[in-house]
Parts: sequence; C-alpha cells; structure tokens
Amino acid sequence: MNKTTTRILLSEPVFDEKPLFHWGWLGESVKEAANPGTTVDFVNLKKGYRRLTSAYVRAYNTIGVVRRAHEAETQGYDAFIIGCASDLALKEARSLVTIPVVGLTESTLLFANLLGNRFSVIATDPSYQERIQNLIKSYGAWDKLASIRCPAGLNSPKNFSMMEGAKAEQQKLIDMLLPEMAEAVRKDRAEALYVACIPTSAMLMKYKVTEVEGAPVVDMFVSGLKIAENMVTLKRAYGSAVCKNGLYKASPPGWDKEIPIDAD
Repeated sequence: MNKTTTRILLSEPVFDEKPLFHWGWLGESVKEAANPGTTVDFVNLKKGYRRLTSAYVRAYNTIGVVRRAHEAETQGYDAFIIGCASDLALKEARSLVTIPVVGLTESTLLFANLLGNRFSVIATDPSYQERIQNLIKSYGAWDKLASIRCPAGLNSPKNFSMMEGAKAEQQKLIDMLLPEMAEAVRKDRAEALYVACIPTSAMLMKYKVTEVEGAPVVDMFVSGLKIAENMVTLKRAYGSAVCKNGLYKASPPGWDKEIPIDAD
C-alpha cells in the first residue's frame, strides 16, 4: 500500500455522456487544497436520469451511485465522493464498500460548525429548500441552522445556463447570490455560509468569494475532499472505518451471488 498517494473517485449522481462543465473548477480546487499525492477522478453514472427532479428519480439513480462506489473499491481507489448536495445513496454505499464514502453536505456541515456557531444555507432553487431542511435534520445540525435562503429569480436550469456561459453571465449569478448571503449574516446572524449546489459553490471559489460580511463561505467540494483525505489517513494509521453494526449494516455473505453487480 502506497501511503504517499491517495486516489479518490467522485461520481455525479446523474447520467451524462460527456464530462460536466464544472469538473474543471473542481480540478483547480484539487490543485489548491488537496494534500500532495492526492488525485481525484470524475465520472457520471453509466445509466440513469440526467436531473434529480423527483423522489422516484433519486431512488432510481441511487443504484447507479452505489455501483460506482463498488467500482471505486474494486479498482483500488482509496475513497469515494458523491458529487451532489443531496448526498444521494450515502447510507447505501457505506453499507456496501469498506473504503470511505463521503457526502458533501455532511462534510460541509462539519466544517461550517467548526468555523462558526450558526450557519446559513443558500439554496439555488426554491424547490430544494424542503430537501435541504430534511438533510440537515438527519445529520443532527438543525439547532445550528440560522436560515435557508433562496434569492428571488433563481431556478436550477437558469443557474446552470448562466454558469456555463461567459464570465459576465457567471458574474450576474454571483451578484444574485451575494446580497442574500449578506442578509443571512446581518439579519439571521449566520457565522458561516454555504451554497447548496456543487457547481455554484465551486464557481464562488473560482472567483474567490470566500467570505461575506466577515462570515466564511464553506466550499462543498473542498469540504468533502478534506474529509475523504482524513478518513483515508485514519484508516491507514489505525484501521478506523465506518461501523457496520447499525445504520451502515453490511449485507450477509452471498448477497452478490443472488443479484451480482454488473461489471460494466
């Protein structure tokens, strides 16, 4: 085992035939924030829906994420990151594999709690707010939540179009986010902030939006990257791994003979 290198696989929880536009931004974050010797590869699902538009779609794509986690382990990766703020299939993947599996919202909440007493979340679509609330509650961080805000006029298709556009379009999106972030600090007394969208969060880091009104802006991808690196370090040093006795209970021997995971 080479302890000087760490290989991480990040899988989007959606299907696409081509690389996604924001992977370049994430790659730049790897260069800036990762430990020496850490590499991150990016993949989409091999099949599934292209957008997480409903509970059924998320359930369907969950299987694809778990298969990607299994692939990561069999191909010798040291850790697996789920590349979406939904943390889709986190429990299921942790129950299947022995390498660290990292959810980006879970990781971001840990860093937000380290950097401030209360945090606010900026949603990038009004319809996401209920799911964000439920996820934060499930991680036991509800009492630290100052607010969830969504700037007027934001919706997911429009946001992606602006991010994929020219620099001027990206700046327009940032200009829509910043006033709401500032209000979260002034009115809601947030001491840390994050934008609950991986591409949007990465775009803010690209433009060095790392603080608003004195409150740190926590990047979702970098949070997950650093958690993944440290989980790998703990596993190598002490054998520390996710407990399989309860929530992440593993399947009994022979499960893979009943319904094998497709190799392709």
